[in-house]
Amino acid sequence: MLPLRKVEIRRLFEQAAKDFPPQAEVAFLLQSLDDPRNVGSLFRIADAMGARELVFTGKTPTPPDDEIDRTSRGHDRRVSWRRIADTHEAVATLKAEGYQVVALETARGTQPFFEFAWSDRVCLVLGNETNGVYAGTLGQCDGAVFVPMYGKGPSMNVHVAAALVAYQVILHGGAGDSR
Repeated sequence: MLPLRKVEIRRLFEQAAKDFPPQAEVAFLLQSLDDPRNVGSLFRIADAMGARELVFTGKTPTPPDDEIDRTSRGHDRRVSWRRIADTHEAVATLKAEGYQVVALETARGTQPFFEFAWSDRVCLVLGNETNGVYAGTLGQCDGAVFVPMYGKGPSMNVHVAAALVAYQVILHGGAGDSR
């Protein structure tokens, strides 16, 4: 094997998009994230997977922000985003827009992300790096999923977990059981 040139990489991704078209639309709700680097990374992930938008709530930092811009490598200018300060209002708005609102959180009744019945329009709720998705927000969600951890740590970075779950949604969403 040899590395691909930029034009070959573009063709590879274009063909993959034709061969494996998204089965669902994805958005992200960021609830009071602290670290602008996580926000920047989520912009990159959202752009890579063609996410609809990022919704910022609580104290989540928003562009313009030097750290977000640096981490996102400019993707914060390519992905739609909006700020709805109150998380409960944001969830209600997203539901009214037809989203299945699902928390990425370890909580009672949560399911492994690969066993969840995804719809064709999903908003993933991502919680604060320390406190997770708040209990009041969990109560508003249509469900909750988690990423199983096989090592010794109890969690992974929020943007890494979001990428894993979001790709599952776009590849298998709207098909009921996504296994």
